[in-house]
Amino acid sequence: MDRDTILALEEAPLLDIVGKNFNVKLGGLRDEEYLTQAWRIMEILVEKGWSFDMRLERNLKRIDGYKFDNGPGTIFAQHGSWPYFDTMCEGICKTCLVALLLTEGVKTD
Repeated sequence: MDRDTILALEEAPLLDIVGKNFNVKLGGLRDEEYLTQAWRIMEILVEKGWSFDMRLERNLKRIDGYKFDNGPGTIFAQHGSWPYFDTMCEGICKTCLVALLLTEGVKTD
C-alpha cells in the first residue's frame, strides 16, 4: 500500500484498515458523529512523536502531519500537494495512515 492508494480509499475499506492499524473503530466519517474517535487516532501517533496541523475553512479541510527525526518532514506540505478531504474524520484517518506508512508500515490483513 502506498500514499496514493491510501488517499483513494473509499469509506468502508478506509475504516477497516484504520481499525486494523489503530484499534479504533469508527462507524463512519461524519464529523458530527465520529470526530472524537478519529481524534484518538491522532493521539496514538502523537505518543509516537508525530504532531499535526489542522485547518478548516469554508471550502477547505486540511490536515498535515509532522515528524522531526533527523530534521523536519511533513506528510503533505513537503510534497507540494494537499489532498481534498470531505470531512475532518476522513482527513485524520488518511493522514494518520500515511504517517504510519512512513514509519512502521500499514497492515492490510
